[in-house]
Amino acid sequence: MAGPALAQPAAKPAPEHKGMDHSAMQHGSMAKHEYAQVMQGMHKTMMSREDADPDRAFALKMIEHHRMGIAMADVLQKHGDNPDAKRMATRMAAEQRKDIAELQAWLDRNGGRTPKP
Repeated sequence: MAGPALAQPAAKPAPEHKGMDHSAMQHGSMAKHEYAQVMQGMHKTMMSREDADPDRAFALKMIEHHRMGIAMADVLQKHGDNPDAKRMATRMAAEQRKDIAELQAWLDRNGGRTPKP
């Protein structure tokens, strides 16, 4: 007696989609991969920016957070298609560079940029 799996007809292979452009799917997949790499790297780096002083810890971690935002904007510039999104990413990256400079200047006045556990 055949089991249920044997009683069913074999599945047909999916038809080819000749003439369809799959480059957008590949583009999106690459962007997703690059975003994941940015996030993993930022998380690892942020966790290493521990400091006994909560004010300094904030500044050190925010610098990494802003660097991640800049890296994400770079991924969008590389893989994105929407001009409005690209403009926002450019503007946000510029703002985050200013924020990083402000945080670094504050750290320079308050014990330096090296974490002090």
